[in-house]
Amino acid sequence: MGIRMTALWGTGTLPLPMPFSGAKAGALDRTAARDVVAPADPVDLTRLVERAKSGDAQAFGALYDRFQPEILRYLTHRTRDPEAAEDLTQQVFLKAWQAIPRFEQRGVPFKAWLYRMAHNQMVDHFRTHKPTTELGDFDLPDEADQESALLTGEMNEALQRALARLSEDHRQVLTLRFLMEKSAREIGEVMGRKEVTVRGLQMRALQALRREIDEMGGLP
Repeated sequence: MGIRMTALWGTGTLPLPMPFSGAKAGALDRTAARDVVAPADPVDLTRLVERAKSGDAQAFGALYDRFQPEILRYLTHRTRDPEAAEDLTQQVFLKAWQAIPRFEQRGVPFKAWLYRMAHNQMVDHFRTHKPTTELGDFDLPDEADQESALLTGEMNEALQRALARLSEDHRQVLTLRFLMEKSAREIGEVMGRKEVTVRGLQMRALQALRREIDEMGGLP
């Protein structure tokens, strides 16, 4: 049974580890943190992270509100299982709360740090669950005219099989780029790669996808 959170932010500081039960993602009791909002400005976001590092649960609650929908969306795309994605998202933020005192602002950005945690949770999930991937919302770049023509409903099943045969790095870069609409710089921060490396990886992933489709006899 997945870890869930309810009134995480009810007090200023909390003991670790923290057991939670009850609400699904997005249904937390946030009364105590209602007036704390995660800002869009990077400097203000840095201050909020520093407050959370010092044990300010309200500040972490605001970070949760800011980034939880995006992490949940990423995990839903990767798992194609909304309930599993909700459980994994809760585990990500539980681990983030436990680990945030050790987070260094000089390292990867806070959002990329969360994405790395999310990826690790997803990998652990797939170790015990057979992965399934759908491409209903998969969108290739404008310059790939031939690839974009593949995205019709009757071709979706074949695309699912082809993507499932790619390496994990290829699946991750395609998901981040074309489902999550991340830039090469942002993908590099998540994957721990240089921007130029990400661009090359993206090109090879698209080429691998085309090869898999060809080996399957093409699309309907």
